[in-house]
Amino acid sequence: MNRGTLLGKHRQRGSIGSVMITLLIIASLVSVGSRLVPLYLDHNTMGSVMEKMSKENGLALQREARIRETMSKRLKINNIRDFDLKKHLTVVRSKAGTELVLDYEERVHLVNNLSLIAVFDKKVPLRD
Repeated sequence: MNRGTLLGKHRQRGSIGSVMITLLIIASLVSVGSRLVPLYLDHNTMGSVMEKMSKENGLALQREARIRETMSKRLKINNIRDFDLKKHLTVVRSKAGTELVLDYEERVHLVNNLSLIAVFDKKVPLRD
């Protein structure tokens, strides 16, 4: 046998330390991702509810409480229950029209004193 064949058969792919570090990095990414993905899915759902509300005629003429109630019902249908619309949803009325503004931030605890903060802001005009 020649020397090149022997070296190819016995070459190590990586040490146990590098494998452990790789697994640790992958586990960290999966952990962070599993905590962030639901936040973005919920925000996407809320955004699509707002977009559907923007296509309805006459909703801009409703009282602010009625608009919040409508959105609250639709969020419950989409299984978003622990969201305070009174605190985070604003109905802005101006000469240009009525606009729904959803502005909030979510904090996700990772470990000890380390948290992730996701800030969301969505604006949608309503039809008269």
